[in-house]
Amino acid sequence: MKAKELSYTGLMAALNIIFLIFASILPRVNSVFYILSSVCVMIIVWLYSTKTGIVMYISVSLLSLIIVPNKLVAILYILIFGLYPVIKAFCEKGFPLYVEMGFKILFYNFMLIILYFVLKIILKEVPHFKYGIVLTVASSEVIFLLYDYLLTLILQRLKTLKIPWRGNQ
Repeated sequence: MKAKELSYTGLMAALNIIFLIFASILPRVNSVFYILSSVCVMIIVWLYSTKTGIVMYISVSLLSLIIVPNKLVAILYILIFGLYPVIKAFCEKGFPLYVEMGFKILFYNFMLIILYFVLKIILKEVPHFKYGIVLTVASSEVIFLLYDYLLTLILQRLKTLKIPWRGNQ
């Protein structure tokens, strides 16, 4: 890694941790901070490389387990919001749209299953779903697709900006 790339990745990692702390202490708007934390990883993947994004994801994941007060926020970041921009970059490398969306939904459902069992281990009981598990999963998939679309819109907007620190310029 070049010094500029390393320092910018470090700054984005610090910003990512700040967003996760805000998601932890401001529960009513935590979804905004989850999205902002995903955007931080997405920017690094876009500016530099997927490898740099993975390094940032791993470092922020480890730091979030130590620093973030609410460990559920850290777990959600590790399983979904931090990893998804990297998976999104892999999925959008020339696959047809239906294959791309299939991979994304498969990833999300796999992470939901892991999250379910992690919560079951942590809480020592099966999480209760107010409207049933099928309706909860279906509605969360719709929200996930909206989240994916929002990340795509943000990335398209970022690509139109003149960013002088872009890694390949």
